[in-house]
Amino acid sequence: MSINNINLEYHRIDNGSISIVFLNGFRMPFKSWDKVYPELALENSVFLFNRRGVGRSKKATESQDGNTILSEMRSLFYNLRLRPPYILVAHSFGGLLANLYSRVYPDEVSGIVFVDSPYPSEVIEQKKNIPPFVVNAFNEGLKSMEKLFDKYKYSEDEQVEETIAQISAAGHFPNIPIAVVSGTKKMPFVPEEAFQVHKEFQAKLMDLSSHSIQYICHESGHFPQITEPDKVIMAIRNIVNEIKIS
Repeated sequence: MSINNINLEYHRIDNGSISIVFLNGFRMPFKSWDKVYPELALENSVFLFNRRGVGRSKKATESQDGNTILSEMRSLFYNLRLRPPYILVAHSFGGLLANLYSRVYPDEVSGIVFVDSPYPSEVIEQKKNIPPFVVNAFNEGLKSMEKLFDKYKYSEDEQVEETIAQISAAGHFPNIPIAVVSGTKKMPFVPEEAFQVHKEFQAKLMDLSSHSIQYICHESGHFPQITEPDKVIMAIRNIVNEIKIS
């Protein structure tokens, strides 16, 4: 699909009045939802897409802060006549985008499922748990990779602090139904302190709305949609049902 000369890869199934939009994690393709969306598509409309530089989507040519990404998303939705409001199902970094989207365009979001997504201020807090030499080595490694793989230039992670600032500057989070799907297994190489901070912020996501529920995934780390898809499907269905009866 070409939007303003931008090629974005997407997959769409129209099978119901409720639209479920999946927002991938950082540099993750929409295939990461393969164990989740087919069952939901039996009774609902689902939409998946790859952001810049992922899959067959064209590489970025400008900084990818949250507002820039949202602008491209809405252009894509508009051109495809994907009518709001949407249930946003967001993994990891995608949760920051869902958080921002719901504040800037509250009438376009009917519910959110956060799948092991960070609370905005967690990203800043977690930097305290990473030794400076690790940060420097990681940044240098990214720069080297970008020289080899130009498609990752203008990466979303370069502007993550700007995206967080945009969330803070946006309006209040709407009082919509939300689900927080959280993995409880520590990923390899993640410091124990950082993991504990993440669990605390998962609980804090619940405070965004008075209509919130948390789903604990005991067999999952950072990718519940892959390791425990049934839990993610349950969370989405419960949001769908709540919206139907509201």
